[in-house]
Amino acid sequence: MHRHEIYAEKPRKDVPETDFVSSTKPATIENYLTDESRLITGKAEKVFFPRTEAHITKILIDANKRKIRVTISGAGTGITGSRVPQGGIVLATEKMTNVFERGSEENLAEHSDLGVKYTLYIQKDAERNEHYAIVPPGIPLETLKKIFEDKNLCYPPDTTEMTALLGGTVATNASGARTFHYGCTRDYVRRLRVVLPNGDVLDIKRGRVFASEEKQFDIILTSGKRITVELPSYTMPDIKKNAAGYYTKPGMDLIDLFIGSEGTLGVISEVEIKLENQPKNVLPVFAHFSSESDAIKFVKSLRTLSRSKKPDEVGIDALSIEFLDERSIELLKKKYPPSKIPAKSKSAIFFEQEIPNEQAFNDLLKSCVDLLESCNVLDTMASRGIDWLKEIKDIRHALPESINTIVRSKGVHKVATDIAVPERAFDKMMSYYHEVGKNSGISYAIFGHVGDNHLHFNFIPESEEALVRAERACALLLKKAVELGGTITAEHGVGKKTFVENGERKPYLKLMYGVEGLKSVARIKHAFDPNHILNVGNIIPVSYLEDLNE
Repeated sequence: MHRHEIYAEKPRKDVPETDFVSSTKPATIENYLTDESRLITGKAEKVFFPRTEAHITKILIDANKRKIRVTISGAGTGITGSRVPQGGIVLATEKMTNVFERGSEENLAEHSDLGVKYTLYIQKDAERNEHYAIVPPGIPLETLKKIFEDKNLCYPPDTTEMTALLGGTVATNASGARTFHYGCTRDYVRRLRVVLPNGDVLDIKRGRVFASEEKQFDIILTSGKRITVELPSYTMPDIKKNAAGYYTKPGMDLIDLFIGSEGTLGVISEVEIKLENQPKNVLPVFAHFSSESDAIKFVKSLRTLSRSKKPDEVGIDALSIEFLDERSIELLKKKYPPSKIPAKSKSAIFFEQEIPNEQAFNDLLKSCVDLLESCNVLDTMASRGIDWLKEIKDIRHALPESINTIVRSKGVHKVATDIAVPERAFDKMMSYYHEVGKNSGISYAIFGHVGDNHLHFNFIPESEEALVRAERACALLLKKAVELGGTITAEHGVGKKTFVENGERKPYLKLMYGVEGLKSVARIKHAFDPNHILNVGNIIPVSYLEDLNE
């Protein structure tokens, strides 16, 4: 077998083999017709609840034969409409909670939560000197966290919404705040089992299959048919976090084509993830400033010190760095007392610092205090302990929830970005955020993963007319991000989102890669899914797929 080839296989005969259920009840189906964004509402005829890889295969073979659209659904925590069906059936992955016969009993980990039993295997790779876990796609991140904590291990990607299912986060390369220290979800996926639209299965191990010099992969199906897949024609931005379109780079690993593909190429049936040691002690620091400029000055210093620390020395090394602007602080003041959000605060930074041992604590604490004071900190709240860390994360999580509550009470929805730019362009992007926001005349809030130059700009429209203006203004922000060498989506994915230009809705991804880029994405989708049944409407518009059938 050549390095650019992979042979498909039949689905694993999982034990125990059980029947899967489905439902045509309107009340059941309604639970799968939108996501957290409420951007769009879909329609479907039936929802299937597979429990095994073999179940997924049966569902897809039948749908492919009848050319019925299949939309894959995770927990519904996405905000791009990715899981919203446009007709056909829904394949809900929430009952994919067990890994069958994938390791010895001593490596088996079990956990029950709300009546659901989850099983997975945690093993040691002696050659790489790392732990890894073989995990079902339907397990929530918060459940994984509980299981790994008991073994002093952790899976670093930490999306804001921890009820997200693992399979969904891999499908979108969703990563969260600790990307600053650990890297993104892609960096922690060692192996994937993926069921293709025709029912065949690919078992893709990182480091086994790479793109050829001609920028191609060859997939040999169980029927003997060979599928040649050409990499996208575009060049991706040179930044850590990017979830815009199919991944591509010269000599890339095949597994990376599926990570972030948003369920358009296949259904993930099993994931093997790399684990890290659980941080021994985490000191969460919530620092408030009287100006945004002081907060950003602190961020830049914190980033520099974190990146310059050597592995064998004790020093400032933030796990995550989060930013809250003045409007974000105002919204939180309505929910929390001054003891949590000081009255004079105009901007805040939340960061996490690991404390390797008790001896290092005082030195690290003094270094953090000195750095904060050099940036004119207004107030600082810091305390070791899981309770305080959870409380700060709850405060951070309350912010998007507050914004959603406001706009939904007005009968509209927020208009938000997921932009990340190169570090050299951060100041220009930040200045442009405020320029466009103020010129729009619409209330806005900026917050997010500033460690990776990745912020979420949220317009908060309170009428239909303001919503239209917000969408026009949002397009300006997206274009500026691309102009500065950044991405329009760092972790949320593309889904079914569009942007508005001159009163016309256009494909979201067109902003980054143009028409030719979209066509190359469509050709990859078509190669894997010639009947166009799987997650149609995600990443690329249906019209680009229809053109391939003419």
